[in-house]
Amino acid sequence: MKKLLYLLMFISLPLFSFESTNLQLLYSNDFKGDAFIYDTKDGKKTTLTFEHYRTWSYGDFFMFVDAMDGEKFDGTSFNVYTELAPRFSFSKLLDKDLSSGILKDIYIATQLNIGDNFRAYLSGIGVDILVPGLKVFSLNAYHKADNLHDDTYQITSVYESEPIYGAYFRGFIDLTGIDITTHNQFLFDLSSSLNIKEKISVGVEWIYYDFNDKGSSSQTSVVQAMIKYDF
Repeated sequence: MKKLLYLLMFISLPLFSFESTNLQLLYSNDFKGDAFIYDTKDGKKTTLTFEHYRTWSYGDFFMFVDAMDGEKFDGTSFNVYTELAPRFSFSKLLDKDLSSGILKDIYIATQLNIGDNFRAYLSGIGVDILVPGLKVFSLNAYHKADNLHDDTYQITSVYESEPIYGAYFRGFIDLTGIDITTHNQFLFDLSSSLNIKEKISVGVEWIYYDFNDKGSSSQTSVVQAMIKYDF
């Protein structure tokens, strides 16, 4: 199963027809919870995030890389976390339009998560749904297997609003059998007000994380300042 998922990652890369890439710089001095994967000893953390999305001949592909600087509870001060998420469209695989009502498409959804001493492999089904006021709304249901916990499910929703006078929000929610994670960004596009071609947005990101498994629990809730540059 792991070899199959790696293969899916590689064949997702060629033959793209649309792509979007951005860099984000985020900072907060309020990472003062007890969540090992997020919080730091002094509450300070800077994150540089690279995000990429593309459509291709048989579906779409999303990835991000977080490079994080902040002293964690184990003494490490620099960490990198990556997620790769190719999906395979039934409409494109079958060469048949499967859209109906609010349903835009159905996918075979896969994901690989890579962190320090951490690997997670996810596979399942996904849908794109038409929601008024949103540019994007996707819902994916996975089976999740990783090297630290028992196998579980993961339900992921991804969303982004249409801009209103340059203001927009975007984010995701991951719900599993042991935790819930949500990142929500509230941004304002400076391009029009600065009269520049480059798309630069400023705003905040709210992170909420709650973990509970076999008597062990942790939680954090943090607001970060951020700037986002779209290529």
